[in-house]
Amino acid sequence: MPPERIHVGARIPKELYNKCVQDYGNITDAINAGLESLFKQSENKTENECKTTDNGCKTTENSNEQWIREQIRIKDESHMEITSNLKEQVNLLVDQMRIKDSQIEKLNDTLQNQVLNIHSLGMVEK
Repeated sequence: MPPERIHVGARIPKELYNKCVQDYGNITDAINAGLESLFKQSENKTENECKTTDNGCKTTENSNEQWIREQIRIKDESHMEITSNLKEQVNLLVDQMRIKDSQIEKLNDTLQNQVLNIHSLGMVEK
């Protein structure tokens, strides 16, 4: 059964009519071909828009990923600098503790010598 058809009336320039009849044999075939072409272009445009949107999303994802990687790199550098500063401070404190230990040892030695001197003076007096 042939597809159901309806009659369409339109006014077009005579040159366009002559070209349609010349290229398609009759105006009905030319109109059908033109309308089918128009809808195919519309479908392709919609499909291209979807592809463009997908590409836009991928581009946005890539730029977001790059931004995140850059932020991580910056934070890593900052943490490394902080860690380095803390290590320097710990080393300074360790050096200070060594100095204090040495001073305490000297004071202990001095105190022991004084105790011995006092003790020997006490023995001398007796």
